[in-house]
Amino acid sequence: MAAGLTLADVDLLDHDLFAEREPWDVFELLQREAPVHWQAGPEPGDGFWNVTRYDDVVHVLKNARLFSSEANGAAQIEWMEPDVLEARRNFMETDAPRHTAWRRQFARDFTPRAVAAYEDTIRRLTVQTIDAALARGDELEFVHDIAAVIPIRALGHMLGVPEEHLDRLVALGDRMIIDTDPEIAHVLAGSPEAEEFKYLPFGSEAAVEMSALGRPMLHARRTKPTDDVLSILANMRIDDALLDDVALDNNFALFVVAGNETTRQGMALGLLQLIENPWAMDALRADPALYPTAVDELLRLASPVWHFRRTATADTEIRGVRIAAGQRVVVWFAAANRDPDAFADPHRMVLTRKRDEHAAFGRGGPHFCLGAHLARLELTVMLQELLARVGRIEVIAPPRRLRSNFTNGLKELRIRVERA
Repeated sequence: MAAGLTLADVDLLDHDLFAEREPWDVFELLQREAPVHWQAGPEPGDGFWNVTRYDDVVHVLKNARLFSSEANGAAQIEWMEPDVLEARRNFMETDAPRHTAWRRQFARDFTPRAVAAYEDTIRRLTVQTIDAALARGDELEFVHDIAAVIPIRALGHMLGVPEEHLDRLVALGDRMIIDTDPEIAHVLAGSPEAEEFKYLPFGSEAAVEMSALGRPMLHARRTKPTDDVLSILANMRIDDALLDDVALDNNFALFVVAGNETTRQGMALGLLQLIENPWAMDALRADPALYPTAVDELLRLASPVWHFRRTATADTEIRGVRIAAGQRVVVWFAAANRDPDAFADPHRMVLTRKRDEHAAFGRGGPHFCLGAHLARLELTVMLQELLARVGRIEVIAPPRRLRSNFTNGLKELRIRVERA
Protein backbone atom coordinates (compact mmCIF):
# COMPACT_ATOMS: atom_id res chain seq x y z
CA MET A 1 0.00 0.00 0.00
CA ALA A 2 1.22 3.48 -0.80
CA ALA A 3 2.70 5.07 2.29
CA GLY A 4 0.23 7.29 4.11
CA LEU A 5 -2.75 6.49 1.84
CA THR A 6 -6.01 7.49 3.52
CA LEU A 7 -9.69 7.46 2.57
CA ALA A 8 -9.42 11.17 1.82
CA ASP A 9 -6.98 10.28 -0.97
CA VAL A 10 -9.36 7.87 -2.70
CA ASP A 11 -10.65 9.11 -6.06
CA LEU A 12 -12.04 6.34 -8.22
CA LEU A 13 -13.00 8.86 -10.89
CA ASP A 14 -9.30 9.48 -11.53
CA HIS A 15 -8.56 7.61 -14.77
CA ASP A 16 -4.86 8.33 -14.40
CA LEU A 17 -4.83 6.16 -11.28
CA PHE A 18 -5.87 3.16 -13.37
CA ALA A 19 -3.40 4.00 -16.14
CA GLU A 20 -0.51 3.99 -13.69
CA ARG A 21 -1.18 0.61 -12.10
CA GLU A 22 -3.83 -1.79 -10.84
CA PRO A 23 -4.71 0.03 -7.59
CA TRP A 24 -5.04 -2.94 -5.27
CA ASP A 25 -3.73 -0.79 -2.42
CA VAL A 26 -6.73 1.52 -2.80
CA PHE A 27 -9.18 -1.39 -2.85
CA GLU A 28 -7.54 -2.99 0.19
CA LEU A 29 -7.92 0.29 2.08
CA LEU A 30 -11.59 0.50 1.16
CA GLN A 31 -12.26 -3.15 2.05
CA ARG A 32 -10.63 -2.70 5.42
CA GLU A 33 -11.86 0.74 6.45
CA ALA A 34 -14.90 1.60 4.32
CA PRO A 35 -16.31 -1.34 2.33
CA VAL A 36 -19.34 0.82 1.51
CA HIS A 37 -17.72 4.13 0.69
CA TRP A 38 -19.30 7.37 -0.48
CA GLN A 39 -17.44 9.41 -3.07
CA ALA A 40 -18.61 12.86 -4.04
CA GLY A 41 -19.00 13.56 -7.73
CA PRO A 42 -17.88 16.60 -9.69
CA GLU A 43 -21.19 18.43 -9.18
CA PRO A 44 -22.84 19.36 -5.84
CA GLY A 45 -24.94 16.46 -4.59
CA ASP A 46 -23.60 14.19 -7.33
CA GLY A 47 -21.95 11.17 -5.73
CA PHE A 48 -22.02 7.41 -5.56
CA TRP A 49 -21.43 4.47 -3.24
CA ASN A 50 -18.44 2.20 -3.87
CA VAL A 51 -18.93 -1.46 -2.89
CA THR A 52 -15.74 -3.51 -2.83
CA ARG A 53 -16.38 -6.59 -0.67
CA TYR A 54 -17.24 -9.81 -2.53
CA ASP A 55 -20.39 -10.67 -0.53
CA ASP A 56 -21.72 -7.14 -0.96
CA VAL A 57 -21.04 -7.08 -4.69
CA VAL A 58 -22.91 -10.38 -5.08
CA HIS A 59 -25.76 -9.03 -2.94
CA VAL A 60 -26.18 -6.03 -5.23
CA LEU A 61 -25.96 -8.09 -8.42
CA LYS A 62 -28.50 -10.68 -7.28
CA ASN A 63 -31.04 -8.14 -6.00
CA ALA A 64 -31.94 -6.64 -9.35
CA ARG A 65 -35.26 -5.19 -8.19
CA LEU A 66 -33.58 -3.24 -5.41
CA PHE A 67 -30.51 -2.30 -7.44
CA SER A 68 -31.70 -1.37 -10.91
CA SER A 69 -29.83 -1.58 -14.20
CA GLU A 70 -32.50 0.49 -15.92
CA ALA A 71 -32.63 3.52 -13.67
CA ASN A 72 -29.91 5.82 -14.99
CA GLY A 73 -27.95 3.12 -16.76
CA ALA A 74 -26.04 0.02 -15.78
CA ALA A 75 -22.40 0.43 -16.60
CA GLN A 76 -20.20 3.48 -16.19
CA ILE A 77 -20.38 5.64 -13.10
CA GLU A 78 -21.36 8.96 -14.64
CA TRP A 79 -24.91 10.19 -14.24
CA MET A 80 -26.88 10.76 -17.44
CA GLU A 81 -29.84 13.00 -18.17
CA PRO A 82 -33.02 10.89 -18.66
CA ASP A 83 -33.38 11.80 -22.33
CA VAL A 84 -29.75 10.89 -23.00
CA LEU A 85 -30.16 7.57 -21.21
CA GLU A 86 -33.25 6.72 -23.26
CA ALA A 87 -31.54 7.63 -26.52
CA ARG A 88 -28.55 5.41 -25.70
CA ARG A 89 -30.25 2.52 -23.90
CA ASN A 90 -29.21 -1.01 -24.87
CA PHE A 91 -30.60 -4.26 -23.51
CA MET A 92 -27.96 -4.39 -20.78
CA GLU A 93 -29.57 -1.26 -19.36
CA THR A 94 -32.99 -2.81 -18.78
CA ASP A 95 -34.64 -4.63 -15.88
CA ALA A 96 -37.09 -7.53 -15.85
CA PRO A 97 -39.40 -8.23 -17.54
CA ARG A 98 -37.95 -6.34 -20.50
CA HIS A 99 -34.43 -7.60 -19.88
CA THR A 100 -35.72 -11.16 -19.60
CA ALA A 101 -37.48 -10.84 -22.96
CA TRP A 102 -34.31 -9.50 -24.58
CA ARG A 103 -31.99 -12.08 -23.09
CA ARG A 104 -34.24 -15.04 -23.85
CA GLN A 105 -33.97 -14.39 -27.59
CA PHE A 106 -30.17 -14.57 -27.59
CA ALA A 107 -29.59 -17.11 -24.83
CA ARG A 108 -29.73 -20.24 -26.98
CA ASP A 109 -26.76 -19.04 -29.04
CA PHE A 110 -24.56 -18.60 -25.97
CA THR A 111 -25.21 -21.80 -24.00
CA PRO A 112 -22.22 -24.08 -23.33
CA ARG A 113 -23.48 -26.51 -25.97
CA ALA A 114 -24.01 -23.81 -28.60
CA VAL A 115 -20.64 -22.22 -27.92
CA ALA A 116 -18.88 -25.60 -28.05
CA ALA A 117 -20.03 -25.92 -31.66
CA TYR A 118 -17.76 -22.98 -32.49
CA GLU A 119 -14.62 -24.54 -31.03
CA ASP A 120 -13.22 -25.81 -34.33
CA THR A 121 -13.75 -22.41 -35.95
CA ILE A 122 -12.20 -20.58 -33.01
CA ARG A 123 -9.24 -22.94 -32.95
CA ARG A 124 -8.68 -22.47 -36.68
CA LEU A 125 -8.80 -18.67 -36.30
CA THR A 126 -6.49 -18.85 -33.31
CA VAL A 127 -3.92 -21.05 -35.03
CA GLN A 128 -3.91 -18.75 -38.07
CA THR A 129 -3.45 -15.68 -35.86
CA ILE A 130 -0.66 -17.08 -33.68
CA ASP A 131 1.24 -18.64 -36.57
CA ALA A 132 1.06 -15.40 -38.54
CA ALA A 133 2.35 -13.42 -35.53
CA LEU A 134 5.21 -15.85 -34.89
CA ALA A 135 6.15 -15.89 -38.57
CA ARG A 136 7.09 -12.24 -38.21
CA GLY A 137 9.68 -13.00 -35.56
CA ASP A 138 10.23 -13.80 -31.89
CA GLU A 139 9.31 -10.32 -30.69
CA LEU A 140 5.70 -9.23 -30.91
CA GLU A 141 3.21 -6.83 -29.43
CA PHE A 142 0.72 -9.29 -28.02
CA VAL A 143 -2.31 -7.01 -27.70
CA HIS A 144 -2.28 -5.96 -31.35
CA ASP A 145 -0.84 -9.10 -32.94
CA ILE A 146 -2.92 -11.74 -31.14
CA ALA A 147 -5.33 -10.58 -28.43
CA ALA A 148 -7.13 -8.02 -30.60
CA VAL A 149 -7.44 -10.38 -33.56
CA ILE A 150 -9.04 -13.53 -32.18
CA PRO A 151 -12.14 -12.23 -30.33
CA ILE A 152 -13.39 -9.96 -33.10
CA ARG A 153 -13.06 -12.73 -35.68
CA ALA A 154 -14.86 -15.23 -33.48
CA LEU A 155 -17.53 -12.64 -32.78
CA GLY A 156 -17.80 -11.74 -36.45
CA HIS A 157 -18.46 -15.40 -37.25
CA MET A 158 -21.27 -15.57 -34.69
CA LEU A 159 -22.78 -12.22 -35.62
CA GLY A 160 -22.48 -12.75 -39.35
CA VAL A 161 -20.28 -9.70 -40.04
CA PRO A 162 -18.10 -9.92 -43.16
CA GLU A 163 -14.36 -10.21 -42.61
CA GLU A 164 -13.62 -6.92 -44.35
CA HIS A 165 -15.42 -4.94 -41.62
CA LEU A 166 -13.86 -6.55 -38.56
CA ASP A 167 -10.68 -4.50 -38.13
CA ARG A 168 -12.68 -1.31 -38.50
CA LEU A 169 -15.15 -2.48 -35.87
CA VAL A 170 -12.29 -3.07 -33.44
CA ALA A 171 -11.03 0.49 -33.87
CA LEU A 172 -14.51 1.98 -33.59
CA GLY A 173 -15.36 -0.11 -30.54
CA ASP A 174 -12.17 0.99 -28.81
CA ARG A 175 -13.02 4.63 -29.39
CA MET A 176 -16.50 4.06 -27.98
CA ILE A 177 -15.64 2.22 -24.78
CA ILE A 178 -12.21 3.73 -23.99
CA ASP A 179 -13.26 7.32 -24.44
CA THR A 180 -11.10 8.55 -21.56
CA ASP A 181 -7.74 7.72 -23.15
CA PRO A 182 -6.44 10.46 -25.46
CA GLU A 183 -4.34 7.96 -27.39
CA ILE A 184 -7.50 6.09 -28.43
CA ALA A 185 -10.51 8.40 -28.31
CA HIS A 186 -10.97 11.01 -31.01
CA VAL A 187 -13.26 12.95 -28.68
CA LEU A 188 -12.66 12.58 -24.93
CA ALA A 189 -15.60 11.89 -22.63
CA GLY A 190 -16.60 15.00 -20.71
CA SER A 191 -15.00 17.39 -23.17
CA PRO A 192 -17.04 20.22 -24.70
CA GLU A 193 -16.75 18.48 -28.06
CA ALA A 194 -18.45 15.35 -26.68
CA GLU A 195 -21.71 17.25 -26.11
CA GLU A 196 -22.50 16.97 -29.83
CA PHE A 197 -22.54 13.17 -29.66
CA LYS A 198 -24.23 12.55 -26.31
CA TYR A 199 -27.39 11.03 -27.81
CA LEU A 200 -25.49 8.46 -29.89
CA PRO A 201 -24.58 4.92 -28.71
CA PHE A 202 -22.13 5.18 -25.81
CA GLY A 203 -22.15 8.95 -26.37
CA SER A 204 -19.35 8.49 -28.88
CA GLU A 205 -18.44 10.14 -32.16
CA ALA A 206 -17.41 6.66 -33.38
CA ALA A 207 -21.07 5.63 -33.24
CA VAL A 208 -21.75 7.49 -36.48
CA GLU A 209 -19.53 5.15 -38.45
CA MET A 210 -20.47 2.13 -36.35
CA SER A 211 -24.15 2.64 -37.16
CA ALA A 212 -23.38 3.23 -40.83
CA LEU A 213 -21.70 -0.19 -40.90
CA GLY A 214 -24.32 -2.01 -38.86
CA ARG A 215 -27.65 -0.74 -40.19
CA PRO A 216 -27.35 -2.06 -43.77
CA MET A 217 -26.46 -5.53 -42.46
CA LEU A 218 -29.36 -5.49 -40.00
CA HIS A 219 -31.85 -4.22 -42.58
CA ALA A 220 -30.70 -6.93 -44.99
CA ARG A 221 -31.40 -9.59 -42.33
CA ARG A 222 -35.02 -8.45 -42.18
CA THR A 223 -35.43 -9.12 -45.88
CA LYS A 224 -33.37 -12.30 -45.86
CA PRO A 225 -32.65 -13.74 -42.39
CA THR A 226 -29.66 -16.02 -41.99
CA ASP A 227 -28.44 -18.28 -39.20
CA ASP A 228 -26.56 -15.70 -37.15
CA VAL A 229 -26.95 -13.37 -34.18
CA LEU A 230 -27.53 -10.28 -36.35
CA SER A 231 -30.63 -11.96 -37.77
CA ILE A 232 -31.95 -12.46 -34.24
CA LEU A 233 -31.35 -8.81 -33.40
CA ALA A 234 -32.87 -7.57 -36.65
CA ASN A 235 -36.05 -9.63 -36.36
CA MET A 236 -36.68 -9.77 -32.61
CA ARG A 237 -39.87 -8.23 -31.32
CA ILE A 238 -40.09 -6.40 -28.02
CA ASP A 239 -43.57 -5.35 -26.90
CA ASP A 240 -44.86 -6.84 -30.19
CA ALA A 241 -42.79 -4.48 -32.32
CA LEU A 242 -39.58 -4.72 -34.28
CA LEU A 243 -36.74 -2.58 -33.00
CA ASP A 244 -36.35 0.88 -34.48
CA ASP A 245 -33.04 2.05 -35.91
CA VAL A 246 -31.95 3.69 -32.66
CA ALA A 247 -32.38 0.44 -30.74
CA LEU A 248 -30.61 -1.48 -33.52
CA ASP A 249 -27.69 0.96 -33.39
CA ASN A 250 -27.39 0.79 -29.60
CA ASN A 251 -27.46 -2.99 -29.42
CA PHE A 252 -25.22 -3.60 -32.42
CA ALA A 253 -22.64 -1.37 -30.73
CA LEU A 254 -23.10 -3.27 -27.47
CA PHE A 255 -22.42 -6.63 -29.12
CA VAL A 256 -19.30 -5.33 -30.85
CA VAL A 257 -17.88 -3.78 -27.68
CA ALA A 258 -18.88 -6.50 -25.19
CA GLY A 259 -17.81 -9.37 -27.42
CA ASN A 260 -14.45 -7.94 -28.31
CA GLU A 261 -12.83 -5.61 -25.78
CA THR A 262 -13.35 -7.66 -22.61
CA THR A 263 -12.12 -10.94 -24.09
CA ARG A 264 -9.12 -9.19 -25.63
CA GLN A 265 -8.18 -7.82 -22.22
CA GLY A 266 -8.80 -11.18 -20.57
CA MET A 267 -6.20 -12.61 -22.96
CA ALA A 268 -3.68 -9.80 -22.49
CA LEU A 269 -3.96 -9.55 -18.73
CA GLY A 270 -4.18 -13.33 -18.38
CA LEU A 271 -0.97 -13.86 -20.34
CA LEU A 272 0.78 -11.21 -18.27
CA GLN A 273 -0.24 -13.10 -15.13
CA LEU A 274 1.27 -16.28 -16.57
CA ILE A 275 4.48 -14.51 -17.55
CA GLU A 276 4.77 -13.28 -13.97
CA ASN A 277 4.15 -16.86 -12.78
CA PRO A 278 6.14 -19.02 -15.24
CA TRP A 279 5.60 -22.12 -13.12
CA ALA A 280 1.92 -21.89 -14.09
CA MET A 281 2.74 -22.17 -17.80
CA ASP A 282 4.77 -25.30 -17.06
CA ALA A 283 1.86 -26.69 -15.03
CA LEU A 284 -0.60 -26.15 -17.89
CA ARG A 285 1.72 -27.84 -20.38
CA ALA A 286 2.19 -30.77 -18.02
CA ASP A 287 -1.48 -31.16 -17.12
CA PRO A 288 -4.05 -29.78 -19.60
CA ALA A 289 -6.83 -30.89 -17.24
CA LEU A 290 -5.99 -27.74 -15.23
CA TYR A 291 -7.32 -25.42 -17.93
CA PRO A 292 -10.93 -25.06 -16.70
CA THR A 293 -9.95 -23.88 -13.23
CA ALA A 294 -6.82 -22.09 -14.42
CA VAL A 295 -8.73 -19.91 -16.89
CA ASP A 296 -11.17 -18.87 -14.19
CA GLU A 297 -8.26 -18.08 -11.89
CA LEU A 298 -6.73 -15.84 -14.56
CA LEU A 299 -10.05 -14.02 -14.92
CA ARG A 300 -10.27 -13.60 -11.15
CA LEU A 301 -6.81 -12.09 -10.95
CA ALA A 302 -7.21 -9.96 -14.07
CA SER A 303 -10.85 -8.86 -14.29
CA PRO A 304 -11.27 -7.12 -17.66
CA VAL A 305 -13.95 -4.78 -16.27
CA TRP A 306 -13.29 -2.75 -13.14
CA HIS A 307 -16.88 -2.00 -12.22
CA PHE A 308 -20.54 -1.81 -13.16
CA ARG A 309 -23.09 0.53 -11.70
CA ARG A 310 -26.60 0.10 -10.31
CA THR A 311 -29.16 2.53 -8.88
CA ALA A 312 -31.04 1.89 -5.64
CA THR A 313 -34.81 1.80 -6.18
CA ALA A 314 -35.65 2.07 -2.48
CA ASP A 315 -33.96 3.03 0.77
CA THR A 316 -31.75 0.15 1.90
CA GLU A 317 -28.60 -0.69 3.85
CA ILE A 318 -25.37 -2.52 3.17
CA ARG A 319 -23.20 -3.31 6.21
CA GLY A 320 -25.30 -0.88 8.20
CA VAL A 321 -24.63 1.99 5.80
CA ARG A 322 -27.83 3.67 4.67
CA ILE A 323 -28.29 3.98 0.91
CA ALA A 324 -31.12 6.21 -0.26
CA ALA A 325 -33.44 5.49 -3.16
CA GLY A 326 -32.04 6.97 -6.35
CA GLN A 327 -28.42 6.86 -5.27
CA ARG A 328 -25.86 5.16 -7.49
CA VAL A 329 -24.12 2.01 -6.26
CA VAL A 330 -20.90 1.02 -8.01
CA VAL A 331 -19.85 -2.61 -7.65
CA TRP A 332 -16.11 -3.12 -8.15
CA PHE A 333 -15.72 -6.59 -9.65
CA ALA A 334 -11.93 -6.52 -9.61
CA ALA A 335 -11.82 -5.59 -5.92
CA ALA A 336 -14.32 -8.31 -5.04
CA ASN A 337 -12.15 -10.84 -6.84
CA ARG A 338 -9.29 -10.10 -4.46
CA ASP A 339 -11.31 -9.92 -1.26
CA PRO A 340 -9.40 -11.95 1.36
CA ASP A 341 -12.68 -12.94 3.02
CA ALA A 342 -13.73 -14.70 -0.19
CA PHE A 343 -10.40 -15.93 -1.59
CA ALA A 344 -7.58 -17.15 0.63
CA ASP A 345 -4.31 -15.44 -0.19
CA PRO A 346 -6.16 -13.44 -2.86
CA HIS A 347 -3.16 -12.03 -4.73
CA ARG A 348 -1.61 -15.47 -5.26
CA MET A 349 -2.35 -17.55 -8.35
CA VAL A 350 -3.89 -20.91 -7.46
CA LEU A 351 -4.71 -22.88 -10.59
CA THR A 352 -7.02 -25.27 -8.76
CA ARG A 353 -9.36 -22.76 -7.12
CA LYS A 354 -13.03 -23.65 -7.47
CA ARG A 355 -14.46 -22.62 -10.85
CA ASP A 356 -16.94 -19.81 -11.37
CA GLU A 357 -16.67 -18.30 -7.92
CA HIS A 358 -15.18 -15.03 -9.13
CA ALA A 359 -17.16 -11.92 -10.04
CA ALA A 360 -15.50 -11.09 -13.36
CA PHE A 361 -18.64 -12.10 -15.28
CA GLY A 362 -21.01 -10.61 -12.72
CA ARG A 363 -21.60 -13.18 -9.99
CA GLY A 364 -25.22 -14.31 -10.07
CA GLY A 365 -28.28 -12.29 -10.94
CA PRO A 366 -30.03 -11.70 -14.26
CA HIS A 367 -27.15 -9.76 -15.83
CA PHE A 368 -24.56 -12.53 -15.64
CA CYS A 369 -22.39 -12.11 -18.74
CA LEU A 370 -24.14 -13.61 -21.76
CA GLY A 371 -20.81 -14.35 -23.44
CA ALA A 372 -19.06 -15.97 -20.46
CA HIS A 373 -18.81 -19.43 -22.04
CA LEU A 374 -17.53 -17.96 -25.30
CA ALA A 375 -14.89 -15.88 -23.49
CA ARG A 376 -13.67 -18.91 -21.53
CA LEU A 377 -13.42 -20.97 -24.71
CA GLU A 378 -11.49 -18.27 -26.59
CA LEU A 379 -9.05 -17.74 -23.72
CA THR A 380 -8.55 -21.49 -23.28
CA VAL A 381 -7.89 -22.13 -26.97
CA MET A 382 -5.53 -19.16 -27.25
CA LEU A 383 -3.43 -20.38 -24.32
CA GLN A 384 -3.42 -23.98 -25.51
CA GLU A 385 -2.19 -23.05 -28.98
CA LEU A 386 0.31 -20.42 -27.81
CA LEU A 387 1.89 -22.60 -25.11
CA ALA A 388 2.15 -25.47 -27.58
CA ARG A 389 4.32 -23.29 -29.83
CA VAL A 390 6.48 -21.33 -27.42
CA GLY A 391 8.48 -22.01 -24.32
CA ARG A 392 9.74 -19.10 -22.25
CA ILE A 393 7.95 -15.76 -22.66
CA GLU A 394 9.40 -12.52 -21.35
CA VAL A 395 8.18 -8.95 -21.27
CA ILE A 396 10.63 -6.67 -23.08
CA ALA A 397 9.04 -3.28 -22.34
CA PRO A 398 6.81 -2.01 -19.54
CA PRO A 399 3.19 -2.90 -20.35
CA ARG A 400 1.15 0.18 -21.21
CA ARG A 401 -2.21 0.36 -19.47
CA LEU A 402 -5.47 1.89 -20.64
CA ARG A 403 -6.48 5.18 -19.10
CA SER A 404 -9.89 3.99 -17.91
CA ASN A 405 -11.60 3.28 -14.61
CA PHE A 406 -14.07 1.06 -16.50
CA THR A 407 -11.98 -1.21 -18.74
CA ASN A 408 -9.07 -2.87 -16.98
CA GLY A 409 -6.59 -3.59 -19.70
CA LEU A 410 -3.46 -3.07 -21.72
CA LYS A 411 -2.94 -1.17 -24.93
CA GLU A 412 0.53 -2.62 -25.39
CA LEU A 413 2.30 -5.75 -24.18
CA ARG A 414 5.64 -6.28 -25.91
CA ILE A 415 7.04 -9.79 -25.46
CA ARG A 416 9.83 -12.04 -26.68
CA VAL A 417 9.19 -15.76 -27.06
CA GLU A 418 11.41 -18.80 -27.30
CA ARG A 419 10.10 -21.45 -29.66
CA ALA A 420 9.06 -24.71 -28.06
